[in-house]
Amino acid sequence: DTPGGELAPRDVVARAIWHQLAVGRRVFLDARQSLGPRFGKRFPGIAELCRSAGIDPATDLIPVRPAAHYHMGGVAVDSAGRSSIEGLWACGEVACTGLHGANRLASNSLTEAAVTASWVAESVAGTSYTRRPRRCSTFVPPRPDASVVRPIVSAALGIIRDGEAMREAVATLLPIAANSVAASGPALVSLMIAAAALRREESRGAHCRSDFPLHDA
Repeated sequence: DTPGGELAPRDVVARAIWHQLAVGRRVFLDARQSLGPRFGKRFPGIAELCRSAGIDPATDLIPVRPAAHYHMGGVAVDSAGRSSIEGLWACGEVACTGLHGANRLASNSLTEAAVTASWVAESVAGTSYTRRPRRCSTFVPPRPDASVVRPIVSAALGIIRDGEAMREAVATLLPIAANSVAASGPALVSLMIAAAALRREESRGAHCRSDFPLHDA
């Protein structure tokens, strides 16, 4: 019943799958006719993953569910990729360029990375500094561990969001950000995402709130 079917925008397809999973149904990808035995050559990594789960994509249905794939946000930059910190440029997925709006179209991330990288390169090449760079600390922080944060974010900041769940997530994430050395980074980023999502009391693109289902015109 999804308008556009499998060719609908990614956020629409993801929500349709989420609704089916929420009521206990399963959703499958059927590549038997479109690819069949050619699946392994076209997508060797996915084929190997399927085989490890006992699934043959050439003859079996592949169970699917939504997952995080791309983040439309990040470091705020200007048209040259400059951030608010002197000497720090950002481009690609780490940067918030605004080029995607609220919903990235397929393959546009590669185009964005190529275009904005050239802008950053031109800006860096045309910048001169009179101050000597400061010495970097030899302290190496522990590798970030998102395992504690991931289920909290998946439940409250995933496909369908609502204010109550996000506020509960914020309350859970605050002590993690303050006290957990390994998980403080992921928790802090998650808190920023939650704060931004709570302020946007509407649904737009990939940001969908069940308590505010319409656009805020």
